[in-house]
Amino acid sequence: MPVTKGAGNPDWTWDETLLALDLLYRHDGPIDRHHPDVIDLSKALRAAEIYPREGRKDNFRNPDGVALKLQNLLSAIDPTRGLSSSKRDKQTVAEFPASRKVELANIAATILYELSVNPAPTEVSDDEVFIEGQTVTAAHRRRDQRLRRRVLDKRKDMLICELCDFIPPPMTGALRESFFEAHHVVPLAEAKGHVATRVTDMALLCAGCHRFIHKLISSQRQWVGIKEARSMFAR
Repeated sequence: MPVTKGAGNPDWTWDETLLALDLLYRHDGPIDRHHPDVIDLSKALRAAEIYPREGRKDNFRNPDGVALKLQNLLSAIDPTRGLSSSKRDKQTVAEFPASRKVELANIAATILYELSVNPAPTEVSDDEVFIEGQTVTAAHRRRDQRLRRRVLDKRKDMLICELCDFIPPPMTGALRESFFEAHHVVPLAEAKGHVATRVTDMALLCAGCHRFIHKLISSQRQWVGIKEARSMFAR
């Protein structure tokens, strides 16, 4: 059993807990602090800036801490073990039981990739966080901003919201475009993070529908496609 002195370190985030649960599933159980995969995850979490460095102790997410988190997660899966687990541990294993471990592996790979590219994720509100976690949601936002111009240029002759069919009134091009935002039609995790996003991977939504579908995904804690959201919107 790992021994830690983690008191005073920040709580594990959703993203970090997803990564630890993926590691637990990959090995079908906890592994100790000396295992290379525990050491690698420790290095990744310590290198990332999910939390500012000034708020962390020297033993922040060290191999002992990662190994202990695997024990906590196993206790969340099997409470009869008599070991502690946090509310977030329980929420994470409830969202991602072993039957979803392949999906979780894709999400974990995306989170790790995004942390390697952007060690300090863009802050997003809880209402915006997708099931993949804050890091992937921040990546979604960055990519939407870069792709929006290309999507608008491709569809400038027919600007229409693909969810509610809103068409802007006659006015200058810049004002008409201001109603719209770009939205990924598939979860970023399915694209494994490093795959270039194409214009055809994006939907054009009015600002209200874009916020609606983000809130819908966040509240249901699962990806909701345009067709499904359109059906719910109509009801």
